[in-house]
Amino acid sequence: MAQQLGNNYYNSPYKFNGKELDDETGFYYYGARYFDPRTSIWLSTDPKAAKFPSYSPYAYCFNNPIILTDPDGQEPVPWNIIRQFQGIKPSQWWTYHGVTIQSSFNKAALYNTKNLNAGAYQSVGQRNEYYAWAQSQADVKGYNSKWFGAAELVTNLNAVGATETINLGVIKDNTEAFLKGGNKFLFSHNMKNAKDLLADGKLSGGFSDANGKKQSFEGLTGMALDNKMVEFEQSKVQEYINNYKGNDLNSIIDNINNLFTGDIAKFFGPGDVNEVMKESFNGGKSFNFKNYADRVKLGQELIKKAHNE
Repeated sequence: MAQQLGNNYYNSPYKFNGKELDDETGFYYYGARYFDPRTSIWLSTDPKAAKFPSYSPYAYCFNNPIILTDPDGQEPVPWNIIRQFQGIKPSQWWTYHGVTIQSSFNKAALYNTKNLNAGAYQSVGQRNEYYAWAQSQADVKGYNSKWFGAAELVTNLNAVGATETINLGVIKDNTEAFLKGGNKFLFSHNMKNAKDLLADGKLSGGFSDANGKKQSFEGLTGMALDNKMVEFEQSKVQEYINNYKGNDLNSIIDNINNLFTGDIAKFFGPGDVNEVMKESFNGGKSFNFKNYADRVKLGQELIKKAHNE
């Protein structure tokens, strides 16, 4: 807005916009707040913003333009995040005080999936977030697959993700290292499946399962595909177990099995996992993590619950 100045003969405080110009400050007075014609900004927030939030010009940043901005039209983020991450790589995403900025994570996940950049996800927690993202993408695309939702369930903080929390002695140090290593080992294979699944809701090709039997993804969709993906992943788990070089494998397996039984299971296992243990494994007492068939059954029962079967 241009400022209209008076002349030597007549200097009215009311200029062409009909609002009073304060000669001392150079601001226009609009009755509820002042306007600076030199910078074209108001000097205070709209007093009606709280009453009519949906009509506020600051709705894009939750009516808090001092703290937040919206760089890409998806969600507000703090200004200091923009300054801090101006040179961020396509494979990276923003976090704020440990909380993931979802729009940034989504953008990076698309890039990383396209390029099979599994190394961008360095922790169990980050991979857990990726599994949740992959499931959300499958849901948006209308693909009737729940595998990645199940993967997110068994890698959250009261499951494998507990390996990254304070160790209270429930999970032994060697078990913790074993589970973290397995989570990392599996992730690149699962990302490849995510890339293929999110392309058209299907997977192609096949694999040899832990028993040496040829398996195929061809023509499978929905729960049938999810069950086959369970067999694929657990075949990879068996490969990881068989190639483990330590001499403490038996104690690790015992520790994992104990996590599914008794009072410990109330805190460690997600609700659906505990239900499957009760229904199919005598409260976890007959479950053996080292046994391929047991792990497949656990995974496929979780898939069944995810599909509300």
